[in-house]
Amino acid sequence: MQTIWSAPVGPLSSAAGGAVSAAALTAGTPVPAPIIPGGTLQLGSRFMLDVDLEYSSSTGVSSNLTAGLYIGSVGGAIGSATLIAATAATALASSAAAWPIKLRYRGTIRTLSPSAAVIQGTGELLFPSSLTAWATSPFPATAAARTVSTLNTQQNNQLDVGITLSATTGSPSVTVTGFYAEILG
Repeated sequence: MQTIWSAPVGPLSSAAGGAVSAAALTAGTPVPAPIIPGGTLQLGSRFMLDVDLEYSSSTGVSSNLTAGLYIGSVGGAIGSATLIAATAATALASSAAAWPIKLRYRGTIRTLSPSAAVIQGTGELLFPSSLTAWATSPFPATAAARTVSTLNTQQNNQLDVGITLSATTGSPSVTVTGFYAEILG
């Protein structure tokens, strides 16, 4: 009989990540980032990723947000990591002060070889249409983007949240205030 565990992916961070205000892909992950030990994923394992963010912008110019979930070597640059899933560019309010945003992602390991895995999953972006109202959007939008076949399962893997803003006019910023990862089974 096989024992199957479910546990958060540590180390757990109690701090928020740094504010991201760049019009280029930037890691917003709180430190320390969650790390999946090599060799721990198995066929049928489920990823559950929950990200809490805050968005601020000081002037009447809106910015589009693209948020992504990445996996790669520990300490590696986010541009070298594998994209698990990303939202479409989403227009955010032109004037906001710490408005909440949430990302939720669930994926399943569909195939597993000694060195690589295929994950298939989908997520939901909840973003503010005002300080007290949400809009929602699924991600990734296409069936092809929901399947990722290049996960290195033998190395220790760091999970990251990538943030890209379309413009920096109006001083928009996004802060990852919480990032929780769990592997089931």
